[in-house]
Amino acid sequence: MKEAIYDWMKCLAVFYILLSTILHLVPTGQYERYVRFFMGLLLIFMLCTPVFSILGKSGEITKSFQEFYQTEENYRQEQDLENLQELYLEKGYEEEIGKKILENLQEKGIDALQVEVNIEGEKLRVTVWMREKADEEQERGIQDELREEWGVAEGDSQIAAAQDEQQAVGHSSSAGTASGGDRTSNIG
Repeated sequence: MKEAIYDWMKCLAVFYILLSTILHLVPTGQYERYVRFFMGLLLIFMLCTPVFSILGKSGEITKSFQEFYQTEENYRQEQDLENLQELYLEKGYEEEIGKKILENLQEKGIDALQVEVNIEGEKLRVTVWMREKADEEQERGIQDELREEWGVAEGDSQIAAAQDEQQAVGHSSSAGTASGGDRTSNIG
């Protein structure tokens, strides 16, 4: 019995040292009350442990805590798995919509290279990459097609030329003379 009390007192001493250390490491005031609350719960558990062991309920409490923890952990893992599956489905759906939009635009005679789709909640954001820079009439036609066929709002669509991307990277197709106003470019 003396040994059990001695071990219990050692645990309390270590607990208070740990509490002091953690409180000095926590940013002032910001998380201190949460740490104190959690440590208070641990202290209550530590103070009750000898009482439960005397009553013979210590094993039952530990067992029920482990069962509860395992249940919560299983639930968290299921949620993570569902979120991951949802993410993969969404990415696949984005790619499939992009392919369908590209096919639709090419059937209408629009020279599109690639279509990128991003789903944000209920909104579709679409970027259409063209071989050459589209004029205003062509852009308007593409945006109208996206709005009518796919429900893409006007502000959620963007038409870009593949040349623009290559020029931004410094690709050789954007070469021209860099001096004065005698610059050559394929942008109209």
